[in-house]
Amino acid sequence: ATRTKREREREREVIMAEEPTTKGEKEEETKVAPTPIFGQGSTFAGTGFSGFSMNSGGFASSGTSEASGGTAAAANPEEECQAEFKPVVQLEKAEVTTGEESEEVKLEYKAKLYRYDFEKQEWKERGVGQCKILEHKETKKTRVLMRRDKLHKVCANFLIMPGTTLQNHQGNDKTWVWSTPDFAEEEMKNELFCIRFGTTEKANEFKELFEAAEAQNTKLIEAEGGLEVKEANDDEKKEGGADDLADNLASVKVEDKKEEEEATKEEGEEKEEQES
Repeated sequence: ATRTKREREREREVIMAEEPTTKGEKEEETKVAPTPIFGQGSTFAGTGFSGFSMNSGGFASSGTSEASGGTAAAANPEEECQAEFKPVVQLEKAEVTTGEESEEVKLEYKAKLYRYDFEKQEWKERGVGQCKILEHKETKKTRVLMRRDKLHKVCANFLIMPGTTLQNHQGNDKTWVWSTPDFAEEEMKNELFCIRFGTTEKANEFKELFEAAEAQNTKLIEAEGGLEVKEANDDEKKEGGADDLADNLASVKVEDKKEEEEATKEEGEEKEEQES
């Protein structure tokens, strides 16, 4: 059967309409073509990195072994080094005696201590540290001991003497002022002290124990004979020694005068003999 002219024209229109779509699809297919995976070329004979399996001892196995070793080392870091080093010089422990072994601590508070400088007429800081009231276990006498912080140097060391009284400094409830012979520098020296505590309660407790210790020391010292008699004896000895020195000086002066008189007499006699 022969086709009509109209049917042939329709077929041409359909073909012309389908051709651009097929060409565009072919161009998109060429553009979106999948890229070859790295390692699938001819270098590794088409195997790529997939040829290195877990069991072949390649990179994967070594990485896992290092990771496992690192985790084990992190889990037990002390097992890496178990060496023991002995010191070159071995020091022996030495027993340190502070002089407080035979005493009982009645009070221990941190405070700041001042001493009065009579020459410059001003207060000077003596030190900051632990202030202790110590009672001897045998003699029952009580003293005050204070050491500086860190250095542990003694800044106050005195027996609470009879008649020692505490007074407030300018109406401050945290401070006390008193005068006493002190042995902090290993020599007796009369000092005027001022101590300041952190709270009023600590200052009041210090005063109560201080006054009780003063009364107790007064009884103990009076039972031993008292300090006044001893001080009088010392003064008598000093006065006696001074009198002896004065007598010696007087005798020396008298002897010098006698020698001078004798020398003048001899000179006069020599002159008379020469004139005659």
